[in-house]
Amino acid sequence: MTSKPSKGIVLIVDDEPGVRALERRILEGGGYHVIEAGDGAEAVAMIESSTHVDFLVADLDMPVMQGEEMARKIRGRRPDLRVLYVTAHSERLFKERPELIDGEAFLDKPFTSRGLLEAVSLLKNGFIGKPPAPRPASTMRRLWNTVTGRDRSSGDS
Repeated sequence: MTSKPSKGIVLIVDDEPGVRALERRILEGGGYHVIEAGDGAEAVAMIESSTHVDFLVADLDMPVMQGEEMARKIRGRRPDLRVLYVTAHSERLFKERPELIDGEAFLDKPFTSRGLLEAVSLLKNGFIGKPPAPRPASTMRRLWNTVTGRDRSSGDS
């Protein structure tokens, strides 16, 4: 029996086991491979030990090390790593930082399964779900002619 290829490895970091279990179930159901850490220090240690991760889903409010501090330390080693903050306290995230940096996003708790999967897809891929299908050349030609004011039926070229 063969399994579906993974969409990537997601590290979930949350101090609440129930939240981690819910996020794991949703993301694995969406085709991701999931690993977990119970706090920021554990997540940083995993990255420092060269654990491969494609994407980070992090709670903001955790004991031991806050989510933002953890993400900053991890991105110091892996600046390309994308981070989704999942928090009930987004106002705190933006209090000191009015804007997120490139490769970061947030999702408010409570969230839906669809909301989590869409947020991960959008941040990881730049789109939700499957990539947009390319338009056929004939459609692009008609669109170009419309935009430029050229109408092939009237003989304009």
